[in-house]
Amino acid sequence: MNGDSFSIYLFFFNFTVSFYNQTNMKKQEFILLLALFICMGGCHSKNRSEEIKNYAYQVKTATLNEKMQLKVGDWVKEGIVCYGLVVLVNAEGEQLRGLPVRSKVVSVSPDSLKMKSLENVSLSPVKGCKKMGLSKGEIWWEKDGDLFKTKEEAEAFLKSKGLLQ
Repeated sequence: MNGDSFSIYLFFFNFTVSFYNQTNMKKQEFILLLALFICMGGCHSKNRSEEIKNYAYQVKTATLNEKMQLKVGDWVKEGIVCYGLVVLVNAEGEQLRGLPVRSKVVSVSPDSLKMKSLENVSLSPVKGCKKMGLSKGEIWWEKDGDLFKTKEEAEAFLKSKGLLQ
């Protein structure tokens, strides 16, 4: 209901209550009259139903910025399964070792990709590190663009950096 019809509805409701108090109207008549006013107020809902019926949802699709697009390539799209990297970093920020992790691109934003791990990956414990891997279903934002189509490509990249266990 819009503001004007709601005001009219309240006016009639107040009028009905005051009329009931002034006369000895039977309860059934009062309830019937009250139900009539409620139904009158519902007449405006038809316009709302049409508005909802005609609503069209527009899907927003984000694309990667140029810098990120150059890193990952054209093949990375929402829903694709690929391989990311789990890299163990010590307290000084030095990369010690890494493993590939099978993952899925959940969503795309201009400067990062929302990724979901499809397997458990565990690196051996290192002093000063709190987390030593990823669990299946964990989500992270990939900002470096280190994604690969195959496990072999990911392992070759880790080997070239001297991080493969």
